[in-house]
Amino acid sequence: MKQRSSNTVFSTLTALLLALPPLLYSCNGGKKKPAEEPPVTIVPVEEVPKIVEVHGTVGDGSTMNVLQLILPSDDTLDITVSNQMVMGGMIVGNDIDVVYSLIDEEPVAQLAVNTTALQHLWSQQAADGHLQSLELNSRGRATTYNMAIDYEGWDVQDGFLLLRSPKLPGTERPADVDTFQIMLLTEDSLVLMAPNAPIASAFYRDN
Repeated sequence: MKQRSSNTVFSTLTALLLALPPLLYSCNGGKKKPAEEPPVTIVPVEEVPKIVEVHGTVGDGSTMNVLQLILPSDDTLDITVSNQMVMGGMIVGNDIDVVYSLIDEEPVAQLAVNTTALQHLWSQQAADGHLQSLELNSRGRATTYNMAIDYEGWDVQDGFLLLRSPKLPGTERPADVDTFQIMLLTEDSLVLMAPNAPIASAFYRDN
């Protein structure tokens, strides 16, 4: 009899323990469901158009809205230039520097500079009335006349005119390079703007 009573008590305790969690939950007002997180909306990020700079020659297949660029490899590249100003004009056979982006896989010019059109003697009247000049030749050499600063080399990169000063003798410091935005380039006019300059600097073609 004692053995049966002991088993009965054990069974009763076990049943009570198994029943405790529901009872406790019931006392606490029931187990709350975890709050549902709001759905995550994935917004696709538009890819920034790739910017490319190329040098080449204006081909005879160029039109008002398309620049046919002949690359140094003799391959040709048609670049849309609608609503873009080509500094110096698209003259067949002239060297040109073009910055373009790929829009829907098509090259569209952002800026183009006819580097052949830059290769002249450009002069201006200084503030005190004297004549000063900047000469850019076809071999990338720059020469100044009666100017307060000397330049010995030039290049066009990313649509900007870079003028390099002579390296100081006896120093390892690289030569200074001044960067100018080309505001206007025509057959007889050149207008440059230096960073932070209050006004642009205008030249006229002298040869």
